[in-house]
Amino acid sequence: MDGALAADVGVKAYCVSRNGLGMVTEYVSFNRPKATAIKMTKGPFMFKDFLGSWTFKDAGSSMTEVIFLYSYTLRFPFNLFAGLIKNNLQSNVRQRLNDLKKNIEN
Repeated sequence: MDGALAADVGVKAYCVSRNGLGMVTEYVSFNRPKATAIKMTKGPFMFKDFLGSWTFKDAGSSMTEVIFLYSYTLRFPFNLFAGLIKNNLQSNVRQRLNDLKKNIEN
């Protein structure tokens, strides 16, 4: 967004999930290839706030441990469906990790 050509601290990106919900995120840290973190600056009304981090650690033998962490607060009345939303996010993360693994191995 805003003419940025690459990810870096302060750069904004528009991210869309498979279910079509999108959010504008801003990189708050970017330490390629080890870690990155984002915060939501504009997004679906259901989220009061949303933060994410991705960490990549050498696990030896040409293997990498990948950790995705998310923190979010839901607005009312979406907080009444917190379990369903959490399950959806977990499913989304599992699929992203599977896609990442598949693309790296190919």
